[in-house]
Amino acid sequence: MTNSTSGISRRGFLTGAAAAGAIATLGLAGCAPKAQTDAVAEPDAPAAGAAAAPAAAPANDWLGTAPEISDDQIVSTRDCEVLIVGAGMSGIMAAATAADLGVDFILAEKGTEPAASHFDVGAVNSRFTSELTGQTIDKGRILNELNRYASFKNDASVAKTWVEESGPTVEWLQAFYEDKLGACEVTVAVENGGEGDAGGTIYYMPPECHTFLNGEGRNIAHVEAMTEILGQMGHEVDYGYDLVKLIRQDGGRVEGAIFDTADGYVRVNASKGVVLATGGYPANADMVRALNPIVPACVTSTNYNQNNTGMGIKAALWAGADMDKTPAAMIFDRGIVEPGVDAGYTSDGPDAMFATGGQFNLGSQPFLKVSRNGVRIANESCNYDAICHAASNHPGGVWALIMDANAPEDVQRFKSQGCSAGTWKRTLKDKTVDEAYTEKYIDTGLMMKADTLEELADKLGFEGEAKEQFLATIERYNELYDAGEDVDMGKEAYRLSAIRTAPFYGAWFGGALLTTLDGLRINKDTQVLDADANPIEGLCAVGTCSGSYYSGNYPVYLVGNCLGRQITFGRHAVRFLTGDIQA
Repeated sequence: MTNSTSGISRRGFLTGAAAAGAIATLGLAGCAPKAQTDAVAEPDAPAAGAAAAPAAAPANDWLGTAPEISDDQIVSTRDCEVLIVGAGMSGIMAAATAADLGVDFILAEKGTEPAASHFDVGAVNSRFTSELTGQTIDKGRILNELNRYASFKNDASVAKTWVEESGPTVEWLQAFYEDKLGACEVTVAVENGGEGDAGGTIYYMPPECHTFLNGEGRNIAHVEAMTEILGQMGHEVDYGYDLVKLIRQDGGRVEGAIFDTADGYVRVNASKGVVLATGGYPANADMVRALNPIVPACVTSTNYNQNNTGMGIKAALWAGADMDKTPAAMIFDRGIVEPGVDAGYTSDGPDAMFATGGQFNLGSQPFLKVSRNGVRIANESCNYDAICHAASNHPGGVWALIMDANAPEDVQRFKSQGCSAGTWKRTLKDKTVDEAYTEKYIDTGLMMKADTLEELADKLGFEGEAKEQFLATIERYNELYDAGEDVDMGKEAYRLSAIRTAPFYGAWFGGALLTTLDGLRINKDTQVLDADANPIEGLCAVGTCSGSYYSGNYPVYLVGNCLGRQITFGRHAVRFLTGDIQA
């Protein structure tokens, strides 16, 4: 976008090595349906006339229709009991379960290598919870905490599957790793003792975040490690398998799928069923514009898996599935950009991405945050995505984070939760701001440093009335700090900070999009549902292509609940399809 906004000068988007380096790492670290048909669609073909969909595109333009493909186009046919589509976190755990149970399965992956691994696995009342923390999680309370985050637009019975099964799933995974790797230690994080003021209200923060360590005390990279383990067990991932359709005849059960491969179309028949684990649709800008419009209104950083184009969702919709009615996305408040850069896509079309300086975890710290007009936009202590949502109502969808030389001491007092805690535990512990950030952020022009607040305002691009308001906002914020009470926004007193000691620092942020979270409606057993809430036999969906779990936001204070859901539901789907558990 190149929208002009009042109160700030415009500068160009990031180019060159900084942006290219950020983009290169992505994916390496993770409507109403049309009539049922047995037709096939090319995986990335946009609907007719929608090659460059505008922001206000009709809701269904991204879906298109499913064209026919003849039997003579199929170059080979393969058979299995369970077909798993997607080898990310949920798919790889589904495959590990199948291997552990002795199930004949095929694991088909669109990409050419293992996806990124993340480490925080949320689980409720595993044996490690009580052993390591001495606490017991209130199941009813955490269930309703999930429901409250979703404004009860989720399916509580689906959320309950995670609540009831995540603990045993973590125990199974630890034992599986220990058997295959020779060692596996589990740690459990305690966030504020289970209670926490955040954003001026009380959130339930029980100790459900589990991490898995190998024999050397390092985090296990789940997708990569499990891929190697499966190979040792004689199961290889079929890379370069790009889903183009599900096979379902006349409203019957799903029998398998057809993929586009380097050799041509391959049909895979699955006698027990298909598990869709294809990820969300963050890399399909047309779907994002139509289904999740707040994303381009506040996101500046591309941090999602480039293979997640929503193809699993589209294929299921073509086969008669239904989708969540309301959107959700995992957006973190860390998309650092140069002054003058707006939130939003930098081009039209389904492959568009965001201007990016990458993710900078400092963005999640509750320092003063102001709009381009120089005013506070929200309680800075709110959820990662909440400040992004608030910014969508302000010029450019971005905000400036402001702090002074005392920032390292401030963040020790803030003690933020989740992965943002790394800022105070490691990055700024016993360091100055300059020591921590000069090379990567100050010298590159992403973070501004100044000897006076007036100079900082100039470097950040504030002009005229916006500059006057910016300086007045800082003066007011210092008054609130002195009073020990934020009567303007209701932020916790211990998360206020003075801005008086030079040098002063500032940086512009928008949201960093990690993935979309709305998807195919499922029931408690991960079965995909049709528009009448009837399960489609032979079809399960797990991970971020599945829905019924989130709405509107990501419950960030239930640390690791997304990965915990992926592992739990990936395992559940295979056990359900093979009769290891009953409906």
